[in-house]
Amino acid sequence: MVRQREVAMLEALRKPLLSAMREASQVASLHGHPVLAVASIVIPRLDLLSIFTRYSPYMDVNLWFSFTKRSMLGLGTAFECIGTGVDRFSFVSDSWHNIIKKSVVNGGTPPVAFGGFRFDTASPMSSMWTGFMDGVLIIPRITILQGEGETDCCRIIAADHVPPKADVTSRIESMLSTWAGLQGDWDMASANPESRVAVFTPEDAKAQWHDLVQAALSSISRGPIKKIVVARMIRAKAEVPFFLPNILNRLCADNPKATIFTFSRKGTYFVGATPEILITSSAGSFQTMALAGSAPRSEDPVQDFKYGQQLLASAKERSEHDFVVQDILRTLKPYCRYIIADNSPALHKLRKVQHLATFFKGEMLPQKSLLDMISFLHPTPAVGGVPSEPALTFLREHEGFDRGWYAGPIGWLDAERNGEFMVALRSGVIQGREAALFAGCGLVADSDSEKEYQETQLKLLTMLDALCPSQKVESRNI
Repeated sequence: MVRQREVAMLEALRKPLLSAMREASQVASLHGHPVLAVASIVIPRLDLLSIFTRYSPYMDVNLWFSFTKRSMLGLGTAFECIGTGVDRFSFVSDSWHNIIKKSVVNGGTPPVAFGGFRFDTASPMSSMWTGFMDGVLIIPRITILQGEGETDCCRIIAADHVPPKADVTSRIESMLSTWAGLQGDWDMASANPESRVAVFTPEDAKAQWHDLVQAALSSISRGPIKKIVVARMIRAKAEVPFFLPNILNRLCADNPKATIFTFSRKGTYFVGATPEILITSSAGSFQTMALAGSAPRSEDPVQDFKYGQQLLASAKERSEHDFVVQDILRTLKPYCRYIIADNSPALHKLRKVQHLATFFKGEMLPQKSLLDMISFLHPTPAVGGVPSEPALTFLREHEGFDRGWYAGPIGWLDAERNGEFMVALRSGVIQGREAALFAGCGLVADSDSEKEYQETQLKLLTMLDALCPSQKVESRNI
């Protein structure tokens, strides 16, 4: 039955997509270069995780379960907007606007792109991040959108980059028949979620961490750095390949306040459950947040309340948080019609950890885009440091691994200044039986190495609990 609905979905796209492709081919022939054709329809609601399971063995797949209850799935690639180096945001933005302004849209829904950016383009890329380029927006072949208020339907967007004088009839027949024939080789029924997972933490992990923290504190004491956000990486290996649908299911169940995501590039998956909004936009009106300052959670309500009150009262945690708040206000104000922030931080409670959070809202200037705002914000003091450039220089010299897309901007946008970008935290890279997981914390002048290490242990449990649910992974062992 599910399979029949997917085939019916593809058939329903045939007529509107063919019409858009014919017009796009004519425009392409006139201008001498390919043109994006886009068509959309509304159909009954689909199970996005089942479709992810079916198609992900064959193509790059991007999945987004937002904290706003918006769900999105992108299948395949119609076009990529690519940026490299320190100007990756502007390169990607220029490419995106060029392809959008010439696109042919049938059905009223503009094309949607999924995007991700490296944390730092100046650091060498390691092999585990192969394919995850400096910056990219991916316009999928097929995008499935399920909004917060749409309980019984979803919107399907199909896209094709049509060359001049294309045989569009043959082109669409080939595309639809190929998609209809894919069966997928991930079988939910036969998947083994109980595979043993070995977690590899170096014997001298604490000593390495202590040295890193002491080096950071020495840099802070000398100035001009006031805050540095350091991170560490652990590795995990399973007996059989990790089964992504089960991992995503567990992340969704355990982290209802987070955005669950996966981006795949040629069989490697970047997966996570991030709590931190970088920026969301609705036709230019935006929201962002400062998330800095952390404390543990407790199953005992009295103790949990105590942890939260201690966090709110901590001068050290409030100071670290205020660095982020003031930096966001200072950074964005020149590019906004207005921007306002909460008067004081509130507790943002997640399953394993609670944070101080301050929320902002504003309206960007008409000439500014969502990608412009992302380029101004990244890296925030919550993931880099204050001031940014000397903090990044310290990380390049001392951190010892490639963050890749970890702590970078990830999300989606459309052609009407709508979108959501998050900071890629509580995340890991998965390839076959192997995974690399990341966690970090902010250091200021009076930070304690042991307490900060314990904070990273709590944060790593978000992904470890999803990777190996049958094993009781104790935070003290990581």
